[in-house]
Amino acid sequence: MNFRRGSRSAEPEINLIPLIDVLLVILIFLAATTSFNRYQQLQLTLPRASAEAMQPDALRLSVGR
Repeated sequence: MNFRRGSRSAEPEINLIPLIDVLLVILIFLAATTSFNRYQQLQLTLPRASAEAMQPDALRLSVGR
């Protein structure tokens, strides 16, 4: 008995409707969770580098017995 007689003529097909539904749900989720507010920038005064190099403090070591 051959039970696979009718399956050769039927080609497998990909159903795109569920894929489109899932992509639309993801798109709606991303659009709902994204914030479109512009945040104000912080006004910072950054330090400027000077041309003079700082000399490190002298390190004194004394060695005893």
